[in-house]
Amino acid sequence: MDYSYNWKNKEANFGPPLKIQVSGGTHVTFEIILKKEGKYIALRRPNGIPEHELPSQAKDYPQGLLYFCHNLIRYGESIEDCTKRIVKQQAEVKIIKLRVVYIYSEVQVKDNQWTINPCVTAEVEKVPSINSHITEVVLFDKNNVPEDFAWWKKEELREFLEKFD
Repeated sequence: MDYSYNWKNKEANFGPPLKIQVSGGTHVTFEIILKKEGKYIALRRPNGIPEHELPSQAKDYPQGLLYFCHNLIRYGESIEDCTKRIVKQQAEVKIIKLRVVYIYSEVQVKDNQWTINPCVTAEVEKVPSINSHITEVVLFDKNNVPEDFAWWKKEELREFLEKFD
């Protein structure tokens, strides 16, 4: 390498992926909002998203909470490949087109993890089906956002969709 940059202000610089989550580490995770014919699609999951912790309010919802597709990018994976993989694994549908609509960055209080989170809208070829992991599929628009999302407050999600989609 002919050039070497010296990080002075905590600029993003990452080593190889780790096998476990560490306090003070970093992760890049995608929030993928499915759409079909102008409607948004939420998936009720009684056990949450595979390999993710349940939110604290899950105990108050024995039937499960609503989720979008959500997971981590793999080392070297393209945004398109990542999004298609996650949607195929979690909703068992194919994406027709996708668009990154927002990227947020924050440090989580619970573990000092820096999370970089691209938010993607993805038009799917068909509405996902109920299966062993999904007990309900909810279609909605900006004017009737459901209350019981795991990671979104109703008003925050409505405002997000108004602003970015």
